[in-house]
Amino acid sequence: MSNDAARMEKAAGLALTTSGNDWAMLSLYLPDGKAPQRFCTGDNPAVHAALEALEAQVDADDYTLPDLRTSPLPPACRELTERTGLRSYRAVRRSFRHGTELASFVLAVAGASPRDPASEDGLDPIADLFVDGVSARAGGTSGDDAMFGFDSAAGAMALPDEAAQAQEQFRLLFESAPGLYLVLAPDSFRIVAASNAYLEATMVTREQIVGCALFDVFPDDPDDDDSPVAALNASLQRVRQTRVLDVMAVQRYPIRRPGGGFEVRYWSPVNSPVLDADGRVMFIIHRVEDITDYVLAHRPSDPDGSRAKTTRLEAEIVLRSYELKRMADSLALSEQRLRYVTRATNDVVWDWNMADDALWCSRSALEPLGSVLARSTRLADWEACIHPEDRERVGASLRSGVTAGRENWAAEYRLRLPGNVERHVLHRCFMVIDEQGKPQRMVGSIADLTEQKRQEARLRMQAEMLDYATDAILVRDLDNRVLYWNQAAAARYGWSSDEVIGRAVSETLYAQCAPSDFQHAMQVLMRHGDYSGRMVHSAADGRKFVVHVHWILVRREDGTPRAILSVVTDLSEQVALEQRLLQIQKLESLGRLTGGMAHDFNNWLTVILGSAEELMDALEAQPDLRDIAHMIQLAGERGAELTRRLLAFGRRQPLTPQIFAVGETIASIRPLIARSLPENIELQLLDMGHRWCVYADRAQLEAAIVNLCLNARDAMPEGGKLIIQLLLVEIEERNNELNKPLPAGEYVVIAVADNGHGIAHDVMDHVFEPFFTTKDEASGSGLGLSMVYGFAKQSNGDVTIYSEPGRGTQVKLYLPRAHAEPETHPTPEAGASARPPCGCAVLLVEDDPIVRAHIHALLRELGCEVTQASRAEEALARLAGGQRFDLLFTDVVMPGMSGIELVRRARAMRPGLRILLSSGYTFEAMRHQDELGPDIRFLNKPYGKTVLAQVLSEVLDGVGKAP
Repeated sequence: MSNDAARMEKAAGLALTTSGNDWAMLSLYLPDGKAPQRFCTGDNPAVHAALEALEAQVDADDYTLPDLRTSPLPPACRELTERTGLRSYRAVRRSFRHGTELASFVLAVAGASPRDPASEDGLDPIADLFVDGVSARAGGTSGDDAMFGFDSAAGAMALPDEAAQAQEQFRLLFESAPGLYLVLAPDSFRIVAASNAYLEATMVTREQIVGCALFDVFPDDPDDDDSPVAALNASLQRVRQTRVLDVMAVQRYPIRRPGGGFEVRYWSPVNSPVLDADGRVMFIIHRVEDITDYVLAHRPSDPDGSRAKTTRLEAEIVLRSYELKRMADSLALSEQRLRYVTRATNDVVWDWNMADDALWCSRSALEPLGSVLARSTRLADWEACIHPEDRERVGASLRSGVTAGRENWAAEYRLRLPGNVERHVLHRCFMVIDEQGKPQRMVGSIADLTEQKRQEARLRMQAEMLDYATDAILVRDLDNRVLYWNQAAAARYGWSSDEVIGRAVSETLYAQCAPSDFQHAMQVLMRHGDYSGRMVHSAADGRKFVVHVHWILVRREDGTPRAILSVVTDLSEQVALEQRLLQIQKLESLGRLTGGMAHDFNNWLTVILGSAEELMDALEAQPDLRDIAHMIQLAGERGAELTRRLLAFGRRQPLTPQIFAVGETIASIRPLIARSLPENIELQLLDMGHRWCVYADRAQLEAAIVNLCLNARDAMPEGGKLIIQLLLVEIEERNNELNKPLPAGEYVVIAVADNGHGIAHDVMDHVFEPFFTTKDEASGSGLGLSMVYGFAKQSNGDVTIYSEPGRGTQVKLYLPRAHAEPETHPTPEAGASARPPCGCAVLLVEDDPIVRAHIHALLRELGCEVTQASRAEEALARLAGGQRFDLLFTDVVMPGMSGIELVRRARAMRPGLRILLSSGYTFEAMRHQDELGPDIRFLNKPYGKTVLAQVLSEVLDGVGKAP
């Protein structure tokens, strides 16, 4: 089985690539009694020994040790794994027929980090394919390259059934692998195969790319200075020439979307050669890891643990230097051991013998750095590799260190390698000094910092980009001390980065946050890896505001927590808007509630006021009883005033709008305001000469201004100044002072200001609520500002209030400006009491039996012939019966059909029928006034006999003749 070694190498290489581990080993046990054949992907003998020791523990066909530190192992085996840095291990064991006897093999992978037991690594399919290959070989068939699936078409046609089946199995395995893979032909880098995951990530189909040259499918972008194509081409060339694995730096890949445009991803590519039995490159496997999220989170990467390896290597180098000095007779053996160690690291070991200027450099796994420096035999050879701009500085520094006899020397510089490739390196040396104190040699290491420098540059660029963010972004350690602080955070909180870096956030941002809230957030973060929610932050000047925080737990490669990334969004404006909206919704709900209550009150007050008026007329000759009836009437009128205020707050009051000049109106009520003020309060009216007009209810505006003046009076018990000023403002966009944004346009503003004791901040949100008052029960009802608020809203305006305790209060009433001349209304002449025409026929519709009986009695007293109906449907039936009616007198709000719908149907049946609508809640009727017509009259409850007679006289004018 001469090709077993090549086949083992392929299987181990595929296992290493597919699983993403650090080492792979395949051991073949043949029934010839000889030692097993082994192939290991690593060159370190200590790793070989550790893998063999672990293989001895395999006691099942599927054997997994997720974490070697916690797994039960023999002491010798544990010592080997700890010394070589192995942390996880998995092996599969298979048996197969070798001639007439049974053979077996073990395929294993190991990693420098613990593994997830549930993760897929692809070992089982690879082991099955290896069984097919070696079985076919043992049976005399060609089980060679067909096992790994990418032979030429001609070769595939000649394959036996078993080999063809194995080839198809591997193709399906490769295409279904979870990683991003391409298989390339080494001559032209033609794409031979692609995994489904790679096709999905690059948004192409297999038919579009398989069979095409890689750089035809993904051409270089001449406009992109950072195009990854050149770097990828150089890496593939190195793999083809050196036949060793090449790890590329993180690359920025702009992937073309099918619909246009690009999606930028960051990939970490690895190019691995697949060698044939003669050591020639058959294929190149191009594997990439998508680390976009990793890069954008600016997490420093150390994918192969090279820093830890570097530290261990340096310690061993120093130890070897002492041994070389004390044991000259074992120099050759020590050098051999040193070479073994250096083969296991990416660093180049640098050893310069000053006596004969002999320079020895180890061959690093990193290419071309290791191979180029390994050819240096004199110090001048090494200096020639240094970048010309750094060469003089580094050489002078080295010679100065030698002359001064300094024990340690270090320098960072650039190496220029063939192909004009530049690598940043860190060169550190230890000087060996003889008994006379003279330097004899320098031994050290050269570490490749190129990728680290690139990462640092990216991090610096990302940090600069973060400074353009509007959100505050900070990073803190696990002790909650600030590590990073962007400019948005400095601008928002008032602390510079120098002032907060190194300080605990409990001293700054969270100084006023409840400790229990902070601890709860930390517990959620440590449990789930992130936390989002609202918290209270503090600024340098003591300000406190609500923010939305998003904490992300940044982890190291081994999964342990490292730091906390915080993105903070200021919610001050949003919280203020939410509170304002909540207040508006509360007032709207109260308005609907008070409107409904006022409807019922007005129904009852109609009966009370009407009955009291009747009693007063009937008890004219009995003064004592007439006074009682008068008190009932006064109480009813006060109740009616209360309901009017409730309707005003709920924006359900009936208004009589007209165009009038605001300044003239305020000036006309100045005497009334002045009489309500004590002598120690000075009244000033400013800018009342402007003839700015509004379209509103003049009486309601006067009442609103008087209410505001009375509130100002009560706020100045020791006297002060009351100023009423007229302003004209133009609102172009949203005004933060207003409860709701008003439409753009001009607004007349009436500002009422006092210098009284002001309003406490904790009650400002409640001042417009009905029945809320800061006065004692005898001094206020709590409806004054509620009425003002409802009037402003119903008039398409708004009202704002600003107050500072101890300094005073200012209320602004906004009303839309009317660009028209004031309306003039003739004053009605005084005359005899009006009465409706005698004998007019009225159809009375009222659902409340008490109210219906009362109105029926009033109408009969006024000489009307009345027909009653308790529902709208009953009234329609009477209209359809042909009975004569001069007037339909109906309530608006009724069960079933409303009064509005009744009017529509009645007008359809009798177009000339006169209509009188009445309700304690006339808002619903007024909404339909334009639709019903201008001749529809509304009578607001409560009302008495006199008002009813006046309205009936106007509505029935021209019907019959009044007595």
